[in-house]
Amino acid sequence: METIKNRIATLFGVLILIFMLVVPTDVFSQGPPPWAPAHGYRAKTRHIYFPDQNMYYDIQRGVYIYFNNGKWAVSVKVPSIFVGINLGRSTQIELDFYGDSPQRYNYSHKVKYKKNKGNSSVHPKSKGNGHPGKGNKGKGNGK
Repeated sequence: METIKNRIATLFGVLILIFMLVVPTDVFSQGPPPWAPAHGYRAKTRHIYFPDQNMYYDIQRGVYIYFNNGKWAVSVKVPSIFVGINLGRSTQIELDFYGDSPQRYNYSHKVKYKKNKGNSSVHPKSKGNGHPGKGNKGKGNGK
């Protein structure tokens, strides 16, 4: 009886080992959202700003930063107020800001990237400068 239990346990262990070797590792990792920029851009961009939703996505930390009930909130999942929105089709601004709190400059982001009625002033997936002179790298802003 003990030998049968040992054989079953061994067989079960071997099957688990084979499963882990055969199944690709990306099945187990969540990774960035499908709308996030391609791999090369991830190294250059840390924050994505969604002007239509007035929300940020921090690629490095994998969190959404959004305004909710009068204060800024952080979530690892898409905030419930934006669940029905296809973020892949929304306007995305790749901010050139490398700090932890892009929302500190939200007023200037809202003004700079606001949409004109009937005519968009920004294009989907365009580049932005974050906040000139405050945490940016390069872009020739003289600071």
